[in-house]
Amino acid sequence: MRLESWAASYTWEPGENTARCLAPLRRCLRAPGSGCRCGFWALFSLLQCVERACAERNERSTVVGLIQGWGEVALHGSEGFRAAKASIACLLTDWPWDAPQTLADVGQGGRWRPRLRRALRHLSSPPPPEPWHARMLREAAALYGVPLLSLEESLRIGLLEELGADEPMRSEVQAWVEMRIR
Repeated sequence: MRLESWAASYTWEPGENTARCLAPLRRCLRAPGSGCRCGFWALFSLLQCVERACAERNERSTVVGLIQGWGEVALHGSEGFRAAKASIACLLTDWPWDAPQTLADVGQGGRWRPRLRRALRHLSSPPPPEPWHARMLREAAALYGVPLLSLEESLRIGLLEELGADEPMRSEVQAWVEMRIR
């Protein structure tokens, strides 16, 4: 099972992927181009990723994971980045719509509350995963040669830290996991 991008008509390859500009008229010589949207996009926040996934309410085959990006990189503030090269680092078994209903308390000082309210607005009637979703995840993880685990497991074994997730990212994931356990 090959994985496709949320944002562009692109199917991820196992190992290194090289971005190319997909602009219809004036293409960049190298991705990520200045003043363009090309490159492999990644978010720094689990909650932003969940919000994005939940905005696609009818999508029942959504996969959430982590990528590694390198080469030329365009930073987008604290939201994320676009990279010239990327590879899938791991896939997560967590279903985005299984968000805890009390997520409004996640984050320090409530700084996540406005974003979470927007994300939770999409969770009123969450779609269940396709019956074949778990099998698809196992097949995709094998094809891409990456770990398949839950967020809780990724914290417990230190995978997020090993993959470069900084302390604020790990704290956000820890809060998510704790809220799901309650």
